[in-house]
Amino acid sequence: MSPNSPAIDQIETLFGIGFVAFAIVVLAVNVALIYFLRRRRAARGAQPAESQEGGRPQLRVGAGLSAFAVAIFVLGLVFTEKAREAPATGPAGLQEKDSESLTIKGTGQQWLWRYEYPNGAFSYYKLVVPVDTAIELQLDSTDVIHTWNVPSLAGKRDAVPGKVHEVSFRADEEGSYTGRAATLSGASYAAMGTEVEVVSPEEYESYVKQLDTDIQAAQDTVVDQIESGETP
Repeated sequence: MSPNSPAIDQIETLFGIGFVAFAIVVLAVNVALIYFLRRRRAARGAQPAESQEGGRPQLRVGAGLSAFAVAIFVLGLVFTEKAREAPATGPAGLQEKDSESLTIKGTGQQWLWRYEYPNGAFSYYKLVVPVDTAIELQLDSTDVIHTWNVPSLAGKRDAVPGKVHEVSFRADEEGSYTGRAATLSGASYAAMGTEVEVVSPEEYESYVKQLDTDIQAAQDTVVDQIESGETP
């Protein structure tokens, strides 16, 4: 699955570096073995010559591998820290007046995600966000631990009862991105998924406004039915 956010792009780059490093080590070890075997091999029936270099080759090889490991470790730290950084809203994103990011609340429950937007409107299963906009998703849970997991946009993050965990991301392209449950949370956890729909800032604002209107209209209908004696 291709990355569609800065954090996932950093992780993908780190995986690529790790794969290349692994390939280099495997190739270097095999080339060195072939070289020394060919260099030290004896003619048929003759005694092979002993090395007069003592432990110096091993020390040089050990030092080289240690330096290589340190370099990979440093690169890992750099890319991991970059992946953890909260992204900034781009020029095509929704420009928030009082905040650097758009804050949305996500609540996990057996076995569904509920999303609450800044205007008080809410939706289930599907989260709608504006493109090129820094999103801060505040996760909690009403029952057990759930894991929010949309691989194309952000790393996994747990929703824990009584605590708020934050996951930050920025979607660089419009489209629909799906995720599945990543933590055993009960009998139907495998069916617990979510969808993140990335739209333009104008479409996002229209969506949450209409959502709020529809919810209020549904509440008014229920109240009218109750007051009139009808069963809702």
